[in-house]
Amino acid sequence: MKIGVTGGIGSGKSLVVSELERLGAVVYHADKKAKELVYLPEVKESIIKLFGEKAFENNIYNTKYIASIVFENTSKLQSLNSIIHPAVFKDLDWFCHQNEGKTIVYESALIMETGHTHLFDKVILVTAPLSLRIERVMARDGVDHDAVIKRIEKQWTDEKRRDLADIIIENIDKEETLIKVRELWDNKFNP
Repeated sequence: MKIGVTGGIGSGKSLVVSELERLGAVVYHADKKAKELVYLPEVKESIIKLFGEKAFENNIYNTKYIASIVFENTSKLQSLNSIIHPAVFKDLDWFCHQNEGKTIVYESALIMETGHTHLFDKVILVTAPLSLRIERVMARDGVDHDAVIKRIEKQWTDEKRRDLADIIIENIDKEETLIKVRELWDNKFNP
């Protein structure tokens, strides 16, 4: 079974995913994997064509430089995504073949935005009240309120995501969330 887990920044995707992993799922962390896949020769070459040599400084992906461009330029962001997303999904396919017969969890903030919900048997949307999400991100990343709001505004709203989700977990209280995840595992996901 393939399960997609998504949600806005600060919603608690990682909590849900780590519990599913503890229960026996194998996890593909799309955002972390994407950071590795930028070094594939064909991906790196395409990124340099798009952003210039400054995209990699001393052979290291220049995240700050790329982010400064894509946060201001939607078409550049779409172009970057059109390079990285196919590499991620090709790698996910390989990962699934390596883990055949297991419950696979794919963690990504962008499952819905990229139109890939159809790749999963179930998609879990993790939500939390906006004020709690802001508080969590400020504490986790050491950023101010306005910086968090800017990041949230770049993402789809929970309302928009709800229609594409099979299961919604509201993550307000950690222990209650973990109980919900265990119930899902026992009743729906455990092969």
